Formats: sequence, structure tokens, C-alpha cells
Amino acid sequence: MGSVENTEEMYNLFNKTAKAYDQSGVEFFRPIGRRLVEFSGISAGNSVLDVGAGRGAALFPAAEAVGESGEVIGIDISEEMVKYAQGDADERGLKHVGVQVMNGQKPEFEAGRFDAVIGSCSLFIWVKSAADVRPYRSLLRAGGRFATAAPSFFSTARGKWALFPESVNELLMPYMLQSLKQSGAYDSQFAEAGSNWLVTAESIEKTLTDAGFVDVAVVEEDLPVIVKSGEQWVEFTYTTGMRGMWERIEENERREVISEVSRRLDTLRDEDGVITVPVPIVYMRGKAPQS
Repeated sequence: MGSVENTEEMYNLFNKTAKAYDQSGVEFFRPIGRRLVEFSGISAGNSVLDVGAGRGAALFPAAEAVGESGEVIGIDISEEMVKYAQGDADERGLKHVGVQVMNGQKPEFEAGRFDAVIGSCSLFIWVKSAADVRPYRSLLRAGGRFATAAPSFFSTARGKWALFPESVNELLMPYMLQSLKQSGAYDSQFAEAGSNWLVTAESIEKTLTDAGFVDVAVVEEDLPVIVKSGEQWVEFTYTTGMRGMWERIEENERREVISEVSRRLDTLRDEDGVITVPVPIVYMRGKAPQS
């Protein structure tokens, strides 16, 4: 995770996780992608850019929404992500879907190319201000839609942040922050969780408005993440960007931390033997002005 300066860090991490990404059996990225497409208002015949497309969590719902008369282009910095996403698109026979390797911070398309630009759990990694959002507005036609989703930072205003399940948050957060320091990504949203642009609906609205968008809307919704055990939750995190945190913990200590995380989460099993972890997700959208 990081800014322009640590693009290589993101590239290496997501190449490494690509094969297992969103394939752990834990529903997380796909329901967020589906909800984002619904929230964005994408419609039949639209031309859509999916930034940081990953394995296609939003790409494929967008393809369904635009239909064969539309077009969806996914971009990702990871060659491996692109390989798997394009393979899945080909397997599904989606001729109106294309995926290519490209740095999402510097999309290389002409101005006014798209009806919609979306990014599901991707843009927040590097966007820090309105200046980082403006390139996406420039890609939109008049009246075009911008929409993105991110883990909610709203709870920082109430003194609590829900990146991790509450029962393990104070255990894992120091490792996350240390990992960010070691990777050179300490200017990330996670390190600045109490003051970044995502901390309130008002700050998000101001950022998007300053970037030139109108009719801005922001909502926070809980996503119930269901796992069978604490061990499965840990395995799931290894298939996401959190893998970088785990790999920076010394091996013996990592085993101990994983054991304790699994133990704590296992105490949350309900009468059906499953663990439900509510993860707050923020969805935000805006429109390019008509003129």
C-alpha cells in the first residue's frame, strides 16, 4: 500500500497475491464490487473504466450492467492480476471487457473517454487529496459518474477504527503501522487514520467537490464477513494487501500472533458455528458537470 513513491511495493505485493486474490472462499471484494456498481448508477451502453480492477470484483458486475452494447476496461498495476482477470473475462465470453496493465495513479486515456470511472477498494490506497482525484474527472464525459469504495475510516471520529475485527484490532494495528513504516508507505490512509480525507462524510464530500464533481453522495454500510474459524480469517487476509503486514513479522512471532488472533476470533462463533465480522465500507460518488 502506498503513494506514487512506493508503486513498486504495491506491484510486488499484488503480483504475489494475485493467484489467491478473492479466491479464499470468504466473500469480501465481490459483494463490495457489486454494491459499488449498483451505487454508481452505471447503465446499459456505458463505457466504464475500472481502476485497480484486481481479479474483477467490480469489473464483472460492471460488464453485466453495461451489457454487450457497452464497454468495460479494467486497469491494474499487477501483471498477474491482469492475467487472471482477462482469463476470467475470456472464459465467460465477455468480448466487451478488456483488462490491461497500467498504473491507476496515471491512467493513460484521452480526456472525456468514459461515461463512468470506478474503483473498488483500490483508489483509497493512493488518493490523498482532490488533486489525486482530478485525473479521473478529466477522463469523464459531461455528466459522467465517478464512484469508489473504501474501508470506512468514519469510526476514527468516535475513537475506534474497524480495519480489523474489534477483538484483534489493538493486537494487529501496531504491526500494520510498523509494516507501513518499513515499506515506506507511512503516509498511507492507515497511518493517518485520524485525519485523512476519508474520516468523515463531510471531508469526502469536500474532497470530491474540490476535484470538480457535483451531486456528491456518501454512504457507509456494514458488510458482514462470514468465516468458519479464526484460522480462515487469517488465511483470507493473506490473499489481500494485508499479506504485506504478516510477512514483515518475524516468523516465530508471526506464529504466536496468528495463534492468538485465531483464538480470539474463535470465541465469536455463534450457535451455527460461524463467525460474522461486520466490516464498515464507505461508498462515494460524484458527477462530472454537464458543461
